[in-house]
Amino acid sequence: MRHLDLSLLRTFVAICDESSFAKAALKVHKSQPAISQQMGRLESELQVALFIKKGRQKQLTAAGMRLEEYARRLLALHDELWATLHDQELSGPVRIGAPADIADTVLPGILQSFARANPRLSMAIHVGRSPDLMDMLFTGELDLTISTRVASDIPHLVLRNSPVVWIAASDYQFDNLQPLPLVLADEPSIFRRIALEALQEHGHSYKESYISPNLAGIKSAVRAGLGITARSIEVVTPEFRVLSEREGLPPLPNVNFYLYLRDDNPSEAASKLYQLLASQVGGAASPAPSPAHGDGA
Repeated sequence: MRHLDLSLLRTFVAICDESSFAKAALKVHKSQPAISQQMGRLESELQVALFIKKGRQKQLTAAGMRLEEYARRLLALHDELWATLHDQELSGPVRIGAPADIADTVLPGILQSFARANPRLSMAIHVGRSPDLMDMLFTGELDLTISTRVASDIPHLVLRNSPVVWIAASDYQFDNLQPLPLVLADEPSIFRRIALEALQEHGHSYKESYISPNLAGIKSAVRAGLGITARSIEVVTPEFRVLSEREGLPPLPNVNFYLYLRDDNPSEAASKLYQLLASQVGGAASPAPSPAHGDGA
């Protein structure tokens, strides 16, 4: 008897919801090539074509539309069963930190199904910079945090590997006769380091035109045309455009967003959320410590 992989169905439904492979990739916390491979596996298992290309877009075939109906029913039943078996064990607050880069894009998808399956939980979200969030995790102010910082000695997993891109206002015009104006975070900042190292390595002249301690200030300055910045792709919205090597800018490396779990007596809810996400990203995680009992965080 053949068995369907529910993770493939969950990705398929995300594509249906978002009408875009790229947006679905953000929702399920995978790269676009990864979800394309998943859909190839699903079509192979079902032995039917689920998508047809129309121009630059992909649309559902008749078989894909039939699958969508059944996939939603299967996933709803799965989530209902999970909630029935587990929600009585999980209550109380879970305190989660996230950088502003992904708080509005990646984090909602992470929390949605878990919160639905555990209605007695309350979520406290703290948005801040990665170094500050790590400090809050170490002092016990957070149960979990997403961060670009590397701390291999506590439970962690690679939640997302994101491209870092050069970003400018949609109507920004280069003046190639002048040093490149940069909009950067103050120290410490991984994106500041990535931008400066790339420019220095390629001998590109630049000046620091605007410095801000937070992403909101950086976006405002870029939006106003004061310069360009280097950030993860999640920051890009229609008011901005991504610059490329065609503008004479050096390529930038990807950045990892890690999910960390406090290793000092974590709550059961925080540990289970960590374990759930570890299973979704393919087990690329260090072991979680034994959770504390009760509803404390």
